[in-house]
Amino acid sequence: MKKRLFGIVAALSLLMVPSFNGATAGPSQGGVSSDTVEYVGYVPFEVGTATGITVKGKYMYLTSWKNISIYDISDPTSPQMVGTPFPLGFKFENEDVEITPDAKYLLFSEELPRNFLHVYDIEDKENIQEVASVAGVGDHTSTCILKCKYVYGSDGSITNLKDPTQPEVIAAAGQPGNWHELIGLQGGAHDVTEYKKGFVVISPISAPLMLADVRNPLKPKVFGLGEHPNPSGFLFHSGNWPRGGKDRWLLMQGEKNFQTRCNENNGPFMTWDTKNVKKTKTLKLIDTFRVQNGTVTDGNPPANGLGCSAHWFTERPGFKNGGLVAVGYYEHGTRFLNVDKKGKISEKGWFLPFGGSTSAAYWINKDIVYAVDYTRGIDILRWNG
Repeated sequence: MKKRLFGIVAALSLLMVPSFNGATAGPSQGGVSSDTVEYVGYVPFEVGTATGITVKGKYMYLTSWKNISIYDISDPTSPQMVGTPFPLGFKFENEDVEITPDAKYLLFSEELPRNFLHVYDIEDKENIQEVASVAGVGDHTSTCILKCKYVYGSDGSITNLKDPTQPEVIAAAGQPGNWHELIGLQGGAHDVTEYKKGFVVISPISAPLMLADVRNPLKPKVFGLGEHPNPSGFLFHSGNWPRGGKDRWLLMQGEKNFQTRCNENNGPFMTWDTKNVKKTKTLKLIDTFRVQNGTVTDGNPPANGLGCSAHWFTERPGFKNGGLVAVGYYEHGTRFLNVDKKGKISEKGWFLPFGGSTSAAYWINKDIVYAVDYTRGIDILRWNG
């Protein structure tokens, strides 16, 4: 009986600590990877609905459909949870985690089942408290601009957040003065990314991608457009202009979900040329990368659930007119893509998890990537290419 009880306790203990069993390439405990990628381990606490993270200083802030978690990542290969996860109940989906510059507040955008923007005080990382909840501005994604003095929601809302404990709704989605109306955007948007203070990349559903000056958030001005290459095939999901808008290449990613097989309509990763954009007000599509179905051993699953689509990505530190990008690709796991000096894209590595659906890939430093997975939690990968 004692022997059996010890076995049960040992098994339970494995669920309560991160698993770090030594880095491996090829088949591993976590999945299958190329020779350029090593599987380090995983954080099992977040199994089920882990969506996105933000890193500030030595802390990682994670949101899921059910909780907020904070980790000390002083050692990136061994994240340590600070306190216990803060329970939310079911809130969908907060894909893009926003933290105020002083790391005192976290925003959670609840699109479903209600429509609320929540503000949490996270200064005491072991005692998270909700300090504000605003109805009508729980857009699909919500983005801090101007040092989080304002928030742009993907559905068009504008919120004054100068006092995070008392947010003021300037315009909700569909109301007069919403930012979609102010710039003449038709068909909606999925995300906004502030690449430097007061300047954003807008990822529309079917309209051209946009660069906008939002230094006056109530009078945004579009100064660059990139024609949507396939508006009926996929939506612009997210984008970024590396190095605060100084890079030659604008990086964009498209999304098309619930496709069991890969085809030309699936969401790609793309490079766009920003040369002379201030004069021409246009961006040129340079290259497009899509994944394919395969045999698992070649890094590609034979079929998909959420789709053969790209999702959240980050460029590697040191990216300069080219470099590595890590992209979450749902059942295709994490793909490591290289952008060369001409903007051409090639795949340099991959990690395909067992039973996974990867939402996002984040470079923690030049070597370590956290792959946030809806079903697995967080896989920790090391780039050694």
